[in-house]
Formats: sequence, C-alpha cells, structure tokens
Amino acid sequence: MSPDHFLSLHKTKVSYGCVFCLTGKERLVANGIELFSKKARARAVCQTMRHTQKGVTTLRDDVVIPGYVFFEAPYDADVRELVPVDDLISVLSYSDGDWRLFGEDENYAKFIFKYDGVLSLSKAHKIGERIVIVEGPLKDLEGQITRIDKRNRSGQVTVSFAGKQQKIWLGFDIVKELPEHETCSVARES
Repeated sequence: MSPDHFLSLHKTKVSYGCVFCLTGKERLVANGIELFSKKARARAVCQTMRHTQKGVTTLRDDVVIPGYVFFEAPYDADVRELVPVDDLISVLSYSDGDWRLFGEDENYAKFIFKYDGVLSLSKAHKIGERIVIVEGPLKDLEGQITRIDKRNRSGQVTVSFAGKQQKIWLGFDIVKELPEHETCSVARES
C-alpha cells in the first residue's frame, strides 16, 4: 500500500473488521484483501517467537490467531468491495449484520494495527529479581499480564476478542539489568 493511500485512509473515519479464513491461509488472505481493495489494510496477527534448533536460536514471526485476519477500512465502505472470496470462510458480523468492530473487539483490532500486525519482542529491565516492561506490546498490556516466565523471557497476557478471554504469551528481551538497590534512587529522581 502506498504511503499516500495510507494517509488518505486515515483522513476519513476508519472502522475495523475481521474475517474468518482457512487456517494457514491468513497471510494470503491479508495480502488478497489489500490487492482486491485499495481502500483497506489487512493483517494476520503474528508474534515474534524464538525458535531453537540444534542449539541455534532464531526469531520468526508466526501467526498466533489461526483462521482470523483483521482489516481496517473507511467507515462507509461496502464490505463486499473490500474482501475477495478466495480462502475466505466469512466476514465476521454482529447479530445486526454489521461488520464494524466496536468496544473491546475494536480496541483489540486497533492494538493489532498499532504494531502493524506483528507483536514483536518487548523490551524489559531486570531490576533485582523483578522484570519491568519498558517498551513494546507487553507495555501496552501491562495491566493484563497474568504471569511472567523469566527463564523463557515471556509474559502471559489475557486479551479479549469476540466476547472471549484468550491467554497468549508474548516475548521480551532484557535490555538492561540493574541491582535491586538502584530502583530506590531511580524512583527518587522521578
């Protein structure tokens, strides 16, 4: 999508929607929506994950919500002009037939688009034995972190979409380590 097209999309009131597609086809469907309609941006929800094979750790963006693709389009758009039918099962809609997300669903879609569909590794400081998230998706969800796994450097968060609570693990990297006693001097300075 060209930068000019993206800017024009954001000059009008935008809405968010979601499609249900064949599992494993999320990226293809997202690309298809953008090619089919010049009015929409679409993203499969991906997460940067660590994969270790033969002692070598690599980072890869994996789809974490199989079968779903979120899209952003002008409020007054006709959904039939936005979404191609290939590999698509249905456009999700509410009981009144409206495809536009609202409430927690819309907030979740905005969160996904804030990170352009990729929930990358957050940055954290290790202060003594505590982990403090300083940047990234986990920072935005700080109040919803239910567990921290220090060994695997990930945090479990509870997110709400389509009326369901989902627990997902998001990774983080420790970018700075401080001894516990330094937190007092940092707190006094602020």
